[in-house]
Formats: sequence, structure tokens, C-alpha cells
Amino acid sequence: MKAEVLKDRLREQLWQVVDRHHAVLSATLTGSFVDHPTLEGISDIDFVLVLDRINLVRYDTLLKDFREALEPVLSEAGYRLHINPTLGPLKFNESDLAVLHLMLYSHEGHVDHVIQSPFTCLDWQRSIHHRKRPMAEIYPVFGLQPRHFLGSRRSLSDYLKDFRANTVSYRELIVDEVGYHEKKCGKPMTVRDRHEFAYHVIRFLMRNLLKLVRREHEVPTGSAMLDAFFEVFPDREEAISEFFMKLTAKKRALDFSEPIPTLDAELEAFLATFESQFRKTFFDDATRHVIFRHAETSGNRDDEGNLLFLGRSDVPILPELSTTWDRLADSITDLKPTAIYASPMTRCRQSLEKIGLEPTHVDERLREIEYGLAEGLNFSSAREWFPELFAAWSKGEDAPFPDGENTANVRERVRSFVNEHWTGGNSITCSHNVVVRCLVGETLGVPQREWYRLKIPHLAPITFIQTRRFGLFVDLNETVEREIFQSFAAPVEVVLEPAVRQITG
Repeated sequence: MKAEVLKDRLREQLWQVVDRHHAVLSATLTGSFVDHPTLEGISDIDFVLVLDRINLVRYDTLLKDFREALEPVLSEAGYRLHINPTLGPLKFNESDLAVLHLMLYSHEGHVDHVIQSPFTCLDWQRSIHHRKRPMAEIYPVFGLQPRHFLGSRRSLSDYLKDFRANTVSYRELIVDEVGYHEKKCGKPMTVRDRHEFAYHVIRFLMRNLLKLVRREHEVPTGSAMLDAFFEVFPDREEAISEFFMKLTAKKRALDFSEPIPTLDAELEAFLATFESQFRKTFFDDATRHVIFRHAETSGNRDDEGNLLFLGRSDVPILPELSTTWDRLADSITDLKPTAIYASPMTRCRQSLEKIGLEPTHVDERLREIEYGLAEGLNFSSAREWFPELFAAWSKGEDAPFPDGENTANVRERVRSFVNEHWTGGNSITCSHNVVVRCLVGETLGVPQREWYRLKIPHLAPITFIQTRRFGLFVDLNETVEREIFQSFAAPVEVVLEPAVRQITG
């Protein structure tokens, strides 16, 4: 059976099983099975399923259905089937064995995975081989952040830990009648595992660094990848290139009978060189800028708790829980700012005073969006008064408020502020909802039509890193990231109101 025919038949069998299971929200084929045109990819069929929830009955039924669907097709082609339901890079290297790497996540589990493993999920969500909802519609990765390289799963420290322990880390799903949890496990590395691990670590870090600094998901491969990487991080170019080419040759030949004697030392040297250049670029030679939205005010909600369009009305802040202030204060303890910026509004000055700071610069460009004739109205009243505005929003248009601004207006003045002021030392800025939302959305590469879904919490510290060579990057801690993207994590049956995009300053 020709490779193309076999792959098409396997893909169709997988889709048929997915279509029968209403609990499956999204199914994605990724990895070498879809990347390679030959049977080379048949040994590992990476298949990611997101379910509304996982329990023992669903788990057992899915495994049974996939086995019954694939075994006859594979047997006819001379392959045995093994279903690997673990999460992680566990491999089964047998010539006549086809492995269905079935990676199952609940809706909630997928959200956690995106936040903790953004590199992996970014690659997965770009696959064109999916069924039902695309993975990015369940919960997306929009762009990489500097912190991902040092603090997420498959970060530098994780790689070193596994390599030094001679262990392949993976996670088993422990499933019962009501749910599941992940159990961390480890498998001792073989000689082949260690060489392939080193190859994938180097390639993985090179490619993801290029994605970060280029702000593109498509990056070069092969020798062009090496050239592009060394333009960014040039240290030890000759030694690293030679080592990587040795690993590439062994992987292509699948010949590990003569191990590279300096494997351990050379991988450790690569990781140390990568980390030192990374820290210099994004920490030592960069500046950090913490911006936050002022504390909540009496003008953000009416007496019934409805959100109001609060833009240019000058109202004072409301008392807040001390822990909310503490989080903000803790985030700037070691910042040592050379400048403190604020919108002219009283609520911004008062918010800075609450954490013991006083603005050194007040800038008109940091004002909230101008709501014009909608100022002070709640959502329902504004829709009643200006139905044409809400109709335009529902079509994805960036329509301005009557006698007011639109998102593009805010984006331009905030961009002007950043280009002028975030070029020297570290700084702190207090501003408003739409201002901060424009900065986060544009820097992370969120499509502008989706910016209304970004929820900027009051007093949440949002850090930006300004590098000398590669410009501005947002660097969110996990808690703040979850708060900002909470509407993207809403259950898929929840229909979001598009017009909420502009509410509250």
C-alpha cells in the first residue's frame, strides 16, 4: 500500500471516530505523521484531542474505538498498533510498530497546557489537519514571551534536569469515574534517546527563539535556521554548528552504534551559551516597564452593578483589599524606576499614591478612550441610544464612539507614548483599560478584532521588556495571564457579546 494511501485511510478512520464522540471539542493531527510524505512518519501518529471533560467511561471508549478503527488498516499494511495515551515525548522505536500517540485534554486541562507549555501548543494549533473546532478556538497561544524560555515546561531548566537525570519525563493520565489527573513519570534514556534528545533541544530552542524575536510562527529550517539563529545569538557558532550537524546526521541515519563521546559536555555548553545570551538580551541589556490599570472607582459601575462607559469623567478610587495592592507593590519592589508616568485622571494619581509613588510625568496620551456621547452610560443604555455603533461592532468594524475615539485612535497615541518614553531606564505607568489592552494586544500579536476579549484587571501588574535590538515584548506572570485571557477560556457554548470590547475605563 502506498504511503499516501495509507495515511489518507488512517486519517479518515481517526476522523470517523472523532465525529461519533460529541464530547470531543477539537481533534488535531500534528508532528511527523503530517509533516513527512513517506512512511517515515508512520511510527508516531501525534493526535491531540480536547474534550469537554474526561472520565473513565469516555477514556476507555475512545481507546477501544480508535483501536478497532486503526488495527485492520495497519495490519493490512504490515504494521502492529500501539496506543500511547501518555503526555510527553515517550517513544517506542520498533520498525513494524505504528504508535498512535493519543494526547487527551479536558477543556480546563487544555487551558492549563497552553499556559504551561506554550511552545508545544503554538506548534499544535498551527496544524491544518484538524476536525471540529480548531485548537486555537478552544484557547489560543498568540505569541511567545521571554519568560517562557526560563519558566515553562520544556524550558532550559527542564531540559537540563532531564538530561542530567538521564530520564525522559512524561505524564500518565490517572482516570476515574468522575475525572482525571496527570501523574509525572520518567523513563531511563537509551543511547539513542540521549542523542535524539540533544538534537531536539537544540532545534527546539533555536526555532522558538527565532519565533520570539521575529514575531513570526513560520521560521527557516535546516541550514537556513542555523544561519538565522547565529545572526541573533552568535557565540560559539562554529562549535555549535559542528555538534548539531553530527546529531542531525545520526538522526537521519538512525545509527547510534558509535555515540558522540562529547555529547553531554557539548549539550551542556550549548545550553549555557544560549542562556547567557538570552539573559543578556532580555535582562541585562533590556529595560522593564510595569504598567497597570488604576484601582476601581465609583464610576465603573452603576448602583445595580452594571458596568459603565467611564472614560474622561474624573472620579476617585474606591477602597481596595490590601492583598490587591500588595501584589502590585511586590511586583515593583526591585524595579528601581527612573520615571513614573500617569494619565491626568485623578484615579491614576491616587492609585500610585496608594503604593507610595508619585508621578514624575503626566501624559495626555495615557488617557482612557474617549467615549464621547456614550460617557457614563451602561451597556444596555448605550445600545439603545446608538444601535448603529453596536451593529458595526458586531460586523468586526472598529467604529468610533459618537463624538469619541475608536481602538485605532488609542493604539496610535499609546504607541507614540511608548516610542518616546520607554527607551531609557525602567519605569512604572498607571493608565486605563483600553490603553493597556491596546498595548497587550498589539505586542502579543492578538488580532485587533479580538482585543475586546482581553480583560485588564484593576491593579494587575503587566510587565513589558524593551530590548535594544528586537523591540518590545510583553512578559506576563501566569496569574495575570489567566486573568487577562479569561474570556478565551470560557466554555465553548458561551457566546461572548462583541460590543463589550470597549467597556469601562
